[in-house]
Amino acid sequence: MSNSSQNSNDYLSFEIEDELFGINLGNLNQIIETPELTKVPKSSNLLEGIIHHNNEVLPIVNFYKWLNLDKERTQKQENILVIELKTDEGTIELGLMVDKVLEVVHFENKEIEKTPEVGDTNTNYIRGIVRYNERFMMLIDIESLFTTQQLATLKQSREAKTESYLEEITKADSIANIYLTFSLGNEKLAVDANKVVEILDVPKITPIPGSDEHMAGVVNIRGNILPVVDSRLLFNIDINEANKKITTVMVLDVNVNGEELSVGAIVDSVTDIIEIENSIIKSASSLDLPFNPAFLKGVAKVKNDYVQLINTDKVFELIETENQ
Repeated sequence: MSNSSQNSNDYLSFEIEDELFGINLGNLNQIIETPELTKVPKSSNLLEGIIHHNNEVLPIVNFYKWLNLDKERTQKQENILVIELKTDEGTIELGLMVDKVLEVVHFENKEIEKTPEVGDTNTNYIRGIVRYNERFMMLIDIESLFTTQQLATLKQSREAKTESYLEEITKADSIANIYLTFSLGNEKLAVDANKVVEILDVPKITPIPGSDEHMAGVVNIRGNILPVVDSRLLFNIDINEANKKITTVMVLDVNVNGEELSVGAIVDSVTDIIEIENSIIKSASSLDLPFNPAFLKGVAKVKNDYVQLINTDKVFELIETENQ
């Protein structure tokens, strides 16, 4: 969404509690729903957590905390604004957690009032204030939002975690019980990390005319043709406005009737890497599931949340059986 030709007076408005803010569309890359965050031990208070986004680790800043709003929270932070900051060392991408995204609005320069200076409070990050629908909106100057030291901290956390996040997957063959968790609608699922080859973000999928409904098409991966399955359809997940956009494809190695295959699986989001002991994996036969229970190897309770463990070989074996 970020575009240098974007009108410099167009802003995306959003709310934090009862306060109204706006950021220039030129700094905005994408808007995503707030996923489950991975905490970073001993990190800066500025950093709320990290997520995997566009094949990289994206640091997430809780804008509510950054504004030092210490009153009790009354709203759930629904969205993350993925923004781009230009620095002397290049562009840094990070996410800002906000309560609610509203709409794109346009303001002429003459409508923007200078921010009042009160005491020693630093308000350099506020470009100005405008009147909007009988309210005041603070226009955020993204380039002045963080100090050089804060940006260095965010950049360091991102670079360090990008490698370690993906390395955990590639090293998983030496650890028997490592799983990669992901979401499909309201379902929280996990797949054996040994099966995960890589994670693709928003690939170009070419449909195949006359193919089964769950076959999304094929993608070109470094000269190789990879078939892609829409997991949402396989698992009977409703596709609506919130999740119809394809954002993530997991590339998996599966064994179907003794044959090794690589396939892509569309998922809503990849969330975390967890270790699950075999002793806590229970049968899923008694669960009321929207999909074929044979797809699961079991279910495990992790941090007071139930995770359904996918048997990828069985999933694709059953697909082939149904298609014969």
